[in-house]
Amino acid sequence: MKVNLMKPFGAFSGKLDELVYYVDKFTGKGYARDYVVPKHSEQNTIIGNTTRHLSQYYKDLSPDYLCDLRNYADRLNVMLMGHGTRLNGPSMNMKLMYMLKKALPGIDLQTITPQEVFDNDLPVKTIKEAVETGLIPMVPRYEEFSHLIV
Repeated sequence: MKVNLMKPFGAFSGKLDELVYYVDKFTGKGYARDYVVPKHSEQNTIIGNTTRHLSQYYKDLSPDYLCDLRNYADRLNVMLMGHGTRLNGPSMNMKLMYMLKKALPGIDLQTITPQEVFDNDLPVKTIKEAVETGLIPMVPRYEEFSHLIV
């Protein structure tokens, strides 16, 4: 069931009783839908464990690399302005790691560490290297992002 709200507010979103309310980023229309509890599966567990590990991985990165990630995300946001997306440091790291997994399927995102990335000379040692290998899009002055991951 889809319900179209007549005059939605930009901040009017969330769950109330058996409905979820949200505003579409692209059209600005407000919607309500039935709240559906996802069925538990093995894949959900794998995704949850991977996400938990990558959030710990993010905390283990060097401060300079974290600064580069945030600055890269800001520049990418400026390039993608109007496309409904907004990245920050942690979400950019998550995107970068999944792009690495796509490029090198042998990588295990549930056990990877920054030291392992550095030791195995993976293409995400620096943001500059990730851009040059084509893992993430090129942004203006990406050459500045040359701090190492450890």
